[in-house]
Amino acid sequence: MPATKRSRKPMTPEQQAAYEERREQMRTITKKISALTDDERAQMARQIGTVYTCERRELSPFNACMLIFQRGDATIVGGVRQWNTVGRKVKKGEHGSYIWVPMGRRETDDQGTTHVDMGDERRFKMVAVFDVAQTELMEEE
Repeated sequence: MPATKRSRKPMTPEQQAAYEERREQMRTITKKISALTDDERAQMARQIGTVYTCERRELSPFNACMLIFQRGDATIVGGVRQWNTVGRKVKKGEHGSYIWVPMGRRETDDQGTTHVDMGDERRFKMVAVFDVAQTELMEEE
């Protein structure tokens, strides 16, 4: 069954302006980090220590630098669905920081293991992540 795209409500002019401003900020940050050498990126990433996702994957030095520019105290980050999976929820009113994540086609093998096929060309998308300090435990039902 093919995945269906969700339709979104059109943005209001205020939402569109905020989106464009955020997009330009991310472009500026990305250009600054891209201009650094690999060693400079690694040194900057060490400033906040190792940052992990809530799924225990270490962030790349580039994404660690992205977080430094947006939220210098990040330790463990994840998207809303990732936090929900581990029993936490993002607190109401919190704003995310943005990182780049690779895009690819997910495939599941016969043993049920999921692999991401990146194909010949690596593509990335920007996603919002939240630090553990921006989350709280989900209430038991």
